[in-house]
Amino acid sequence: MFMLFTRLVILLLTAVLAFLWIGAFFIGGVLGVICWWAIMAASILGGMMCIILMIRLAVKLIRRKKVTNQYIIISALFVLMALPFSWFLNIGHIAFPAEIETTAPAVAIHSPFNESAVVGWGGDELETNQPHAIVPNERWAYDLVMKPYSIDSKKLNDYGIYNKLIVSPVKGTIAGIYDEEKDIAPGSEENETMIGNYIYIKIEETGTFLVLSHIKQNSALVENGQTVEAGTPLARVGNSGSSSEPHLHIHHQRQNPAATSLFFSEGLPLYFKNTDGNTMPNGGKNPDILSPTPQEMF
Repeated sequence: MFMLFTRLVILLLTAVLAFLWIGAFFIGGVLGVICWWAIMAASILGGMMCIILMIRLAVKLIRRKKVTNQYIIISALFVLMALPFSWFLNIGHIAFPAEIETTAPAVAIHSPFNESAVVGWGGDELETNQPHAIVPNERWAYDLVMKPYSIDSKKLNDYGIYNKLIVSPVKGTIAGIYDEEKDIAPGSEENETMIGNYIYIKIEETGTFLVLSHIKQNSALVENGQTVEAGTPLARVGNSGSSSEPHLHIHHQRQNPAATSLFFSEGLPLYFKNTDGNTMPNGGKNPDILSPTPQEMF
């Protein structure tokens, strides 16, 4: 009876792991997003089971009891399940496996500023967009800053982008807005939420959604349901939410963020138009500069 139970556990674990990885890497869409989050959640369970199985294995060896093939197989499956836990420790990250060439619709937007900005994080590769590329709804997100940035200062006004005017990068409708969370000191962890203050725009061209976050407290210049044109003033850059320093976070997703959990939201490619340089600028160690062309400025 015990042998039958063990075989069923092996079959179940194998089936679950195969389904999750196939769903994330080959099926995609919302199912792929759910499978990706499930892989990360399962890694926590896998890690705990590995510890338990290692302790049991040590006891067996000390008592010189036989270690069965089934025990070895189950242990190996839990090790495989636990491997993604290393991502939480910034070890062995891989990007969410959505292909930029086949993920649609993509959208090209104007710069959200009337002046040049530095792309802190951005692009398609993990190397240039590490904190975002592993998160499904932020797969092609950007963090924009302005000089000076990455400085050792606790004063918000010392950062070049703080309080800069954000203009709408697209024509659309305000689908969600919040600006009541306080700005925190750079490097602080006193944030009330992860996203901080935000503005959601439903893009007229595609019906998809643009998310702009970490905006300044009480700086919103638009209202929920309002129609905006490219260039309409929206708010000012702040440091609300989970943010190490003032910056503007921006990403494109299929589902309405005001009504859909991030665990069911699919990120979509985001490009810039009418700017000097790459249409999908890169961040990281050698960040690109996002510069609107003179005729682009509003």
